[in-house]
Amino acid sequence: MEFKTVRKVIIAGAVIAAGTVGYMVSQQGDLGSSSEYSPIAYVPADSVIFSGQFEPFPLKDYLSSTMFAQTNMPDDLLEELDDSDDPKQRFLASLVTSYFTAARSVESFQTTFGLPDQIKTFVYAVGFMPVVRYQVTDEQGLWAVLDKAELDSGFKHEARTLGEFKYRAYTFDDTEKGEFFEVVVAYENGWATWTINTHANTPSDLALALAQTKPEASLEAAGVLESIQKKHGFIGSTLSYVDHKGIVTALTTAEGNRLAAMLTKAMEMDGSAAELDDIRTPECQAEMGAIAANWPRTVAGVRSADDLKITPERSYMKAALVVESNNQVVLDALTSMQGFIPSYLNETQVFGMGLGVDANKLGPALSSIWSNMLEPSYTCAPLVEMQAGMQEANPAALGMFTGMAQGVKGVAFGVQDFSISMDTAEPKLNSLEGIISLSAEEPAVLFNMAKAFAPPLAQIQLPSDGSPIDLSTIIPLPAELDIKPMLALKGKHLVVYNGAKGEATANQLAAETIESNGLLNFSVDYKKMLQPLLPVLAMAGDPEVTEQLDALKNIDMRVKMDIHLNAQGILVESEADIKAPSK
Repeated sequence: MEFKTVRKVIIAGAVIAAGTVGYMVSQQGDLGSSSEYSPIAYVPADSVIFSGQFEPFPLKDYLSSTMFAQTNMPDDLLEELDDSDDPKQRFLASLVTSYFTAARSVESFQTTFGLPDQIKTFVYAVGFMPVVRYQVTDEQGLWAVLDKAELDSGFKHEARTLGEFKYRAYTFDDTEKGEFFEVVVAYENGWATWTINTHANTPSDLALALAQTKPEASLEAAGVLESIQKKHGFIGSTLSYVDHKGIVTALTTAEGNRLAAMLTKAMEMDGSAAELDDIRTPECQAEMGAIAANWPRTVAGVRSADDLKITPERSYMKAALVVESNNQVVLDALTSMQGFIPSYLNETQVFGMGLGVDANKLGPALSSIWSNMLEPSYTCAPLVEMQAGMQEANPAALGMFTGMAQGVKGVAFGVQDFSISMDTAEPKLNSLEGIISLSAEEPAVLFNMAKAFAPPLAQIQLPSDGSPIDLSTIIPLPAELDIKPMLALKGKHLVVYNGAKGEATANQLAAETIESNGLLNFSVDYKKMLQPLLPVLAMAGDPEVTEQLDALKNIDMRVKMDIHLNAQGILVESEADIKAPSK
């Protein structure tokens, strides 16, 4: 398969995967408290990844509010897949085609894949074997899609058993050296299971992945999920994590956990047994383990039932992701350099972004982090090499930059509205409502310093009472930009705005005091951003582009992300607000 084809297949797969991510979150519940069948009793405690849905998620409502009118599968991708002589590639083409065909309606999607109205889903790993388990209401729907793909391609499965348990194995690779790679699909008691089987895992690993045996140490018994829930204030409906410590153990030891054992066997069979020798030493195990202990996990969850409101008309979801840190020196340094994000970015903009950095603290914070990373006297060869490289990257050079940006606490911009006129030969920006802001202890001083680098600004005397200055009379603007940007000093904020909404935002900002409240903010309203741009993009005249634009017209979605620090580590909060497309 050519790289171009592989790339397109990956993109198509990402589209499919993106549609499933939303229903990985749900409503409040207790972890494994039910007396019913408990999937986490089959999850090994040493699984390095886990994402679990513990309460039924309203899949049908979610799909109703988020499934935009789907376009057909891209013709060039379908042709490349269908024209292949490789049955495996044609098998993949059929599966992807089935997805695009089914995604034209909620009912068709559920019927095709045998999915219930309310669903639970679990994703985890047995060593490096990914396991995806989800509820289905129609077993025949699961098999029908695969049977069609087999009929279309000639690529057949092998029917196998574990005792009386039946499953399918699709062999994608089988070498003379005994290396093989299989995709395994099974169904039992209302649950579908997908995993892989390779030469690096044992039959007992496969039995564990297929939930036919329980691990000696399970995630349920280990109490890991409960500790994450308590530490981060998550409700018990859904939790996810990536175990950094477990990954480091797998890389630095031969048998330290199930993942390590599989990696060791895989490398031995393909002749690369010595590939990890430089880090599989007692020194690296101890020193890399200490680093992982300072950054043990990335965890994600939901903190309130109000953060999940799923109806057929609208899906609102807010989730929190925390990169846990036990390194107080680095955490304190990152917290100290955190700057100011203005309140207007609390609301989703057509397009908005804020960078909160305290310029006075940036240099000292980076120096503290730099010193902390150089402080240990490493003997592990890759860490010694890393430190040698860092010696040459002394952050003291930032002193000149921070001196010029003295007192800066953050920069931000927000576009509240805009329109483009298509009445002329070339598209013209017809209107713009927005603001750019610089927050600082002495913004007027910074502006006067900037005059030396921007001669057109030299004649401007910035009023201290907040009165605006029309920049369009000072700086020539292209004719296609029908705007009149205004410059003003609003309290601790230097602003450039345009339009009535931009002016209202600037006046609101004047009363805001500067505080340390965030590192990064990003938001976009896809509907408001795309609608004015679609006629411009359609001018390309490409039929395939036009078809994709038809799908974009139906998107009514707003997303927002905030990054800041808390006592547990680096916190990323994300929101998605999606409304059903108009009928």
